[in-house]
Amino acid sequence: MLEVKNISKLLANVPRGSWVAISQDEERLIAYGAELSDVLKRAKEKGEQDPIVTRVPESDSITLLV
Repeated sequence: MLEVKNISKLLANVPRGSWVAISQDEERLIAYGAELSDVLKRAKEKGEQDPIVTRVPESDSITLLV
């Protein structure tokens, strides 16, 4: 069974509509920004080769990573 993890604390200070890269262990926010390509580049520069990538919703909602 897949575990649902609450990542709201990681995303608390990220602007709405931003792309985010999260570590594979879902414990660290690696990078965020308006452009996906920039976020992926910064994640790789920080040594995270295969981050979990998602976009913060523009409006209040629930974000689940499964």
